[in-house]
Amino acid sequence: MTIKSCLILSGAVVSFCPASVLAQDAAADGDQFTGLEEVVVTAQRREQKLQDVPISVTALTSAELTRQGVTSTHDIAQSVPGMTITESGGYVQPFIRGVGSTVTNLGEPGSAATYIDGVYMPTVNGQLYELANIESIQVLKGPQGTLFGRNANTGAILITTRQPQQEPAGTFTLSYGNLDAIHGAGFLTGGLGERVAASIAVNYDRHDSWFINRNPANGLGLGSRVGKPERYTTRAALQFRPTDDLKITLSGDIMRGNDPSPIIIQPYGGGYQGFTPGAPFPQGPYDYVGNEDVDYETAQEGVSAAVEWNLADVLIRSTTAFRSYRAESFDYDSDTTPTRFTAISNRDVGDNFTQEILISSDQSEMLSWVIGGFYLRQDGRQDPLQVDFAAGRTVLVPHQLTDAWAGFADATLKLGNFDLTGGLRYSRETKDFEGTVNGATPPAYANGGVSKTWTSWTPRAVISYHVNPDAMIYASFSQGFKSGAFNSTTLSPVPIDPEQVDAYEAGFKLTLDRRFSVNAAVFHYDTSDLQVQALNSLTNLIELRNAAKVKSDGVDLEVAYTPVDDFNLRLGMSYLKAEFSRFPNAQVFLPVPNSDGRNASAIVDVTGKRNVRSPERTVNLAADYRIELSDGGSIVPSASVYYSSKFYWTVDNRLFEPSHVLVNASLTWNLPGDALSLAVWGRNITDEVRFRNVSATTQADRRAADEPALYGVRATYRF
Repeated sequence: MTIKSCLILSGAVVSFCPASVLAQDAAADGDQFTGLEEVVVTAQRREQKLQDVPISVTALTSAELTRQGVTSTHDIAQSVPGMTITESGGYVQPFIRGVGSTVTNLGEPGSAATYIDGVYMPTVNGQLYELANIESIQVLKGPQGTLFGRNANTGAILITTRQPQQEPAGTFTLSYGNLDAIHGAGFLTGGLGERVAASIAVNYDRHDSWFINRNPANGLGLGSRVGKPERYTTRAALQFRPTDDLKITLSGDIMRGNDPSPIIIQPYGGGYQGFTPGAPFPQGPYDYVGNEDVDYETAQEGVSAAVEWNLADVLIRSTTAFRSYRAESFDYDSDTTPTRFTAISNRDVGDNFTQEILISSDQSEMLSWVIGGFYLRQDGRQDPLQVDFAAGRTVLVPHQLTDAWAGFADATLKLGNFDLTGGLRYSRETKDFEGTVNGATPPAYANGGVSKTWTSWTPRAVISYHVNPDAMIYASFSQGFKSGAFNSTTLSPVPIDPEQVDAYEAGFKLTLDRRFSVNAAVFHYDTSDLQVQALNSLTNLIELRNAAKVKSDGVDLEVAYTPVDDFNLRLGMSYLKAEFSRFPNAQVFLPVPNSDGRNASAIVDVTGKRNVRSPERTVNLAADYRIELSDGGSIVPSASVYYSSKFYWTVDNRLFEPSHVLVNASLTWNLPGDALSLAVWGRNITDEVRFRNVSATTQADRRAADEPALYGVRATYRF
């Protein structure tokens, strides 16, 4: 599907809209009306209606996430056109519109900035969040360098949780499914005084692994399940309102996970280094033939203070946060074979302090603006990064200290039906780096650590025209950058430069009679100094390089339609062409002819090849319908379908993910009063085989399977 055909389709959708949708509704004379929910977003760092924001944003409410079977951040891409979320050794790696990061470096922040209640999340290692008490999720597409700063090259993911309230309320959910899966979640809130409210949310999830041991020699038990995922989260908040104009929210959370599934990998294809006939070899995607007892643990905890003060026509917001994180892999069988060539254990730990001040005003009919400042200090280390070989061990302990400062301003001037928006951010980031190898200081650091400072200006310019209160067209230019870094696996004193994205976008947003909306955008991105990975063929450790340029062109389309009350339809489509416009020195791994399945490293020119993890087409369709019963209860069937065309895992486009379709569905019975509901649910109900990651090493081509079909029952009580 070409960009032109997608635009024609979006126009056809509008013109084909039934006459009843275009007509005025009976709500005009005061009757009750149920249509599209009015969505408020904070994409421009202030509250605005989604349809008034000249940015491509996918906004999902808590109810929509539940109906579409989205239970963690791993699943978000199923509801967002043009987005993929994959993993590499436990590092969660979002790609949006062909821009993303495959890097697994020390303290790696990724290319999509993630915020929870305004608090910046420090690292993508172990960044899988269970969505227990979520109010909404906003996915901002395109670089957000002006308003969100560092590491928002591909966009930003804004997660908002349910806030404390005076009126007592609670929601409790218990679910059971196949693989002996148990999920429990609870949220409770209420007032502690006239101007004080509190809330607490808990979430617990465990299930048996879908991986089966097929190697009788590794001591794990032939035919036994490998790994047993378990996660829990606790989050509490206390909110004070000393006056009507001042709100103070104190929050704290603890997140723990033990889930080896991201690092349980298998060889596939023709074999592996040392493979002989009769040796263990996977017969299916969930077979494990490695020799290691792998494990992977994650932990995060943090506290934050958010202050909002309405001062005349100005809103002042301060967000202060301190977070600690730990992601620890044990005996990661990186060679995938039944023989120990390499096993990696990595303990990635650190502390993160952030402070942000926002001052905004939108009281003027002509001018709205926001100015702000941001500071981050991150102390991260891998302690240790340990590589075990058949004949020995190497222990690295890299340490990195990051100080990042930024100041920014953004304003919108209204001139009749036109809105002119301009913004600019200045960022300055310094990283100090040092480390040891087997307890000794390398010669490069004999006189102390090395330091590097980067600065960046990231502008934003938008022009939008409101045809009428329900229709807007816009065009924009924006820039984003991803932080520079040092190579933690080589302890090289030579820094890697930041990468930069220049983005051009044009689109429209249209709402008809509150029952039908269509948002579409075309875009062109140029990414330079792309940070890419190379694999050391001796250690199986990742090295980081600046090596490539990428060009992305495409179109997104999102449609929401409520043909009758209580019947909701959502459609998202994306067409994307993302390719390397320059990449002459790419490292690839090519099969050795007539060998046992091993590969050989080679440097080739992949200019013109497709960028990785960027499918040409994605489609998501969701529907739900509330059927009222005579006793006051209701039945709600819902289903969502996600389609992704083929995409590539390696830069030479040798290894790829076939096109696939995911189907989620549920049937919910709400008892009279809606306090209690019972549901049957299924995710990936057609049991489509997919992979979290596919890559190549000298030992073999390797892959890590994603979850199979999951289904169960759920009970929810709310008051």
